[in-house]
Amino acid sequence: MADESVTSVVGRQRTRPASPLVTDTGLEPKRDWKLLGIITGHRTRIACVMTLTTLALYFIQNWLWPHGTQPHGVVQNIYAWLDLLWCGAVLPGFFGFLGMISYRYPENLDTVREIQQFVVWRIVTRGTNISAVASTVNRCIDEMSRHPLFNYLVEVVIEDVPLDQLPQDSHVHYLVIPNGYVTPRKSLYKARALYYASIYSKVPEDAWIVHLDEETQPTSSGIKGIAKMIAEEEASGELRIGQGAILYHRKWREHPWLTLADNVRTGDDFARFYFQHLLGKTIFGLHGSYIVVRNDIEKKAPFDFGPVGSITEDAFWALVLMQKGVRTRWCKGYLEEQSTESVKDFVKQRRRWYSGLKLVSLHAPVKLRWRICLGMNTALWTLAPFAGLYTFAHFAFGYEVNPVVRLLANLSFASFATLYLTGLKANLDEHGIKNRFTRVFWTIAQLVLLWPFSLLESVGVIYGFKKPKGFDVVKK
Repeated sequence: MADESVTSVVGRQRTRPASPLVTDTGLEPKRDWKLLGIITGHRTRIACVMTLTTLALYFIQNWLWPHGTQPHGVVQNIYAWLDLLWCGAVLPGFFGFLGMISYRYPENLDTVREIQQFVVWRIVTRGTNISAVASTVNRCIDEMSRHPLFNYLVEVVIEDVPLDQLPQDSHVHYLVIPNGYVTPRKSLYKARALYYASIYSKVPEDAWIVHLDEETQPTSSGIKGIAKMIAEEEASGELRIGQGAILYHRKWREHPWLTLADNVRTGDDFARFYFQHLLGKTIFGLHGSYIVVRNDIEKKAPFDFGPVGSITEDAFWALVLMQKGVRTRWCKGYLEEQSTESVKDFVKQRRRWYSGLKLVSLHAPVKLRWRICLGMNTALWTLAPFAGLYTFAHFAFGYEVNPVVRLLANLSFASFATLYLTGLKANLDEHGIKNRFTRVFWTIAQLVLLWPFSLLESVGVIYGFKKPKGFDVVKK
């Protein structure tokens, strides 16, 4: 679709009158129960899982860990004090718990009204995985035909590759980046593509953009949540940036174990990320996908941050906008992605996040007060591999642990385990797995694999100690 046609598509679609209430959108499944308003099934599960996991940890430790032995001498005392490494997870665990206990599953999405605002699904891709891009474009078209809550365009920002294998539709526009294109600050990778789009896209200033990675696909609840958010932001005039939860169950059958490993990401959406959006500030960063932002707000901070801001350009961009006074909010509903297809790619993905957040914490062009929370969180993340190593060493050679340290460490790990189980439930529900025996099996598998998954996460951090040579592209 040529550039010249974008304006005509926008104009043609905006002439369609909005219906007072869209009813032919399908019903969202009931995901939670509530009692007396504040007591919900989700909150009850969080409290139960936290309690049972903490008690289980005490039981296991009393059975396996050395106890009653006191350190003697300087070396032994230094070694014993290393148990403070376990406290590195206390703050992330605490804020995660606050987010989880505050979170409520979306309600009343079926009553969302059609909106007049124009919405652009912006997919950024190198074009090397044509099948993934085509699948996402087609999913956008299909879901929008079933849930026509707003006028839309699918804008694919892509490198100069042949487009004959990609869907052609009046709702689809390909914005091709010329070979050799260089931004003013020589940004790289996705940041380069996003900057190109901010300059050359014909999308109107007052249109809303939903950022998608090439494998991120909309769902019924996501479309309704986006429409609801846009209506609220336009009515209030706040024009905040929205972000919601992402599920990873799409290739569960092909890659079941790595899908389980990514349940922590969905759980963290319901936890720390939900908490930060209650505050309206990206103190833990921002996902590069499922960002809902009005075009003129996005352009307040074009993505041209140079090579140092090109690894995790999303977090860089968010901090710059926070300093400019823009705030964020939670967007209800889910979008879908898929997990990595190999352990190697899983580790590379974590390495990129860790390396990029280090650069953001050190080099984002904002005042220290905007970087300090993200910097502290990244520094605490750095301690995770060492805390894990000390845990294994403690089984063979350890001393009596201070009761306060032990309590804080157990609560932190319980919060970590709860992230996985919370994400597991959401992905099981969305995937349609209802059989109780099957759900019990996956729950046991999730708990048994907590330690291996923790090890993989730690390997990604250790791998990230070395300065990355480029942008780690992973296969999904």
